[in-house]
Amino acid sequence: MREHRRLLGAAAVFSMAAAGLSLVQPVLVGRIITAVGDGAPLSGLVWALVAFLAAGAILATIQYYLLQRTAESVVLTARTELIGHLLRLPMSEYRSRHVGDLVSRVASDTTLLRAALTDGLVEPLGGILVLVGALTAMALLDPVLAVITVLVVGTVVAASLHVTRRLRALIFETQSRLGDLTGDLNQTLSAISVIRANGATDRAQARLGARVRAAFDAGVGAARSGAAVQPLRQVTGHASLLVILGVGGYRVATGHLTVAELVTFILFMLLFMGPVNTAFTAVQSVAAALGALQRITEIEQIPAEDAADIITHPTLPASSAPMVEFRDARFGYRPAHPVLDSVSFTVARGSRTAIVGLSGAGKSTLLALVERFYDLDGGRIELAGVNITGLPRTVLRSQLGYVEQNAPAISGTVRENLTLAAPEVTEELCWAVLDTVNLRDRIDTEAEGLNAQIGEHGIRLSGGERQRLAIARVLLARPPLLLLDEPTSSLDSRNEEIFQTALEATGADQTVVIVAHRLATVKNADQIIVLDHGRVRAIGTHNELLGTSELYRELAHHQLIGTPN
Repeated sequence: MREHRRLLGAAAVFSMAAAGLSLVQPVLVGRIITAVGDGAPLSGLVWALVAFLAAGAILATIQYYLLQRTAESVVLTARTELIGHLLRLPMSEYRSRHVGDLVSRVASDTTLLRAALTDGLVEPLGGILVLVGALTAMALLDPVLAVITVLVVGTVVAASLHVTRRLRALIFETQSRLGDLTGDLNQTLSAISVIRANGATDRAQARLGARVRAAFDAGVGAARSGAAVQPLRQVTGHASLLVILGVGGYRVATGHLTVAELVTFILFMLLFMGPVNTAFTAVQSVAAALGALQRITEIEQIPAEDAADIITHPTLPASSAPMVEFRDARFGYRPAHPVLDSVSFTVARGSRTAIVGLSGAGKSTLLALVERFYDLDGGRIELAGVNITGLPRTVLRSQLGYVEQNAPAISGTVRENLTLAAPEVTEELCWAVLDTVNLRDRIDTEAEGLNAQIGEHGIRLSGGERQRLAIARVLLARPPLLLLDEPTSSLDSRNEEIFQTALEATGADQTVVIVAHRLATVKNADQIIVLDHGRVRAIGTHNELLGTSELYRELAHHQLIGTPN
């Protein structure tokens, strides 16, 4: 909120000015009543009352706009900063959390901050002035009635504070359950074809229904505490008015108070009740906002991906060292569950290195570690002779082109997907690289061409087309090092041959590391690394490994077309 303090200050000034004008109005009404009784002229008093009412309305309108605009600005700031932080969380956080829950914190939780700002922070400033001014005027008019009013209001306020004590925790629980629901629903809709194909629609509905019920139960618990506050607000106003009318009427009858003074007192009491009612709303709004803020800060307190980095090389120095070198690398996604164990190998500049092995051997993990999606538990990885932990991630990743195993696409256009790493490339280069991966004819069928929408997660493209689009993206960026994880898994034999041709044309200035199950994809690699249960079992060319590695011979026998030779 600090960056919006000027607007908040202006809103507070207008709020207090409007409050000051409101305190004058009961005095004018009392004088009008007295003037009527005395037969004095009323026009001046009436016009003064109208002027104060109009001025108060104008000030309140300006204050309301400034407050609402500031509240929207605070939500904008909160969302912008939270999104920026979400995009920089360590990759392990995305593995352990529902994406939908993270989205809920941005969309839903930040909204609750608005009500706290409008109802709970600035409004009470003017309310305090009204409260003190009205109470002072009431005490001057009739101390007895003032004490009675304070006792009635104080008793009810104390009861309401007790009721709302648990509201913050209940709101936190409600927002958490909504986050769980959003996360589960997001995952379910993303896999709707799998659910339908396996006849699991009813089970998915039941599971989501349970999430809805949990959110409902938490919401009912919060509503129960909140609902108790509403009648307390009404009781406060009604009880105060009834008591003052009864006692005040008696004091008028006994000559302790005039009718004009009683009317003036009642008007001041109604002004006094305004801030009290605002306080009830403020308590609920702030409690809700604090519950939501707890969920927001829970994410913001997670260190960003590069928060603890110690940069020893701000840039990548020119070097003749190998492009990539693993030295005794050890890593596990969970403690005591190693995925890689003492992995060491070297990738020469301009070479083609293939990594093969059974599923779960740790092949994809090797590429993720080069990208620094995760950091090693031990050992080191060097890029051009520099430990990658000493490089800014932006510098490291500017040297890499990465095609993931499932080739995810972002929602948007073909052009946006192609130019993700190279936003300044020309349209001619885009079409040329699409031609290279045999995707040009497919995109030509779209009336919008490169501006054609590919749908959420690229749903308008087939799996093979998404994979070719991902390959085209890294070829277009031309990074020094290509990391390709199963780049042909969704390609037919013709497109696989086209991919092989494109890969061979990358040039000696690019180094390629490719993970593959299809050994036909990697037969001609300069070196093949055989990985098994997180360990390097053999390194060599295709022909060398056929003679030295039993595991490679077995893989070749089952996966190469024809017999291994």
